[in-house]
Amino acid sequence: MENQKSKNSNLLGVIIGILVGVLLVCGAGFALYSQGIIIFDSNNVRGEDNKELDGENQQLNQEKNINYILNFNDVVNSSEKNYSLTVPTHGDGTNVSLDVSQTKVTVSLSHGLVNQTYGLGWVTGINDHTYESHEIVFNQKVVDIYFSGFGQSSYGDTILFLMEDGTVQYLPLRKAYATDHENLKSYGTLSGVSNIVKFYTVNKTGGISLLAQDKDGKLYDLAIILSETGNY
Repeated sequence: MENQKSKNSNLLGVIIGILVGVLLVCGAGFALYSQGIIIFDSNNVRGEDNKELDGENQQLNQEKNINYILNFNDVVNSSEKNYSLTVPTHGDGTNVSLDVSQTKVTVSLSHGLVNQTYGLGWVTGINDHTYESHEIVFNQKVVDIYFSGFGQSSYGDTILFLMEDGTVQYLPLRKAYATDHENLKSYGTLSGVSNIVKFYTVNKTGGISLLAQDKDGKLYDLAIILSETGNY
């Protein structure tokens, strides 16, 4: 009988010990929560030290969303209100590549196709699709190449070079081919745009256009700027 009482007493002691432990854990958790040391968020517990990291992640996500949340009708240098996204397009006969150093661009052209595309008056074989390569060397890295056109014909075909400093250089293809296709070169840096991160091809009243987006999400109509160079 005494053994039974002893067993019951031990069991009661274990139960009381467990209850006390639970109460202590709950009390400590409430104390930490009330002082803001831990935060309960969407059923996940994260330390106070992670607040700063979460803020950085949120900022990064907002920066990524710049590429997807766009108002194409709010272009800095244009009053046009009918922009709509479309796919890049350009004439046949030109291929572009960038080497691993990101400072040398190779433009390969088919004399036959280029002649047909831009009406250059070259004497070529109609079926001559052999490609000839020419290099353009830059004094800083090219981080993106965008090949598209603007206007209503292939005469607006342009290769855009996004430089590592956020500026944009350009190559007006018809002008370059007609002038000296053996010595292709950049036609310089476009004025009025900086800190560029992305390009778009869009439809607008009067044909195709090219937009450039800067790191703050501002959009610029490059067709307007390119036309003002006098190289088209």
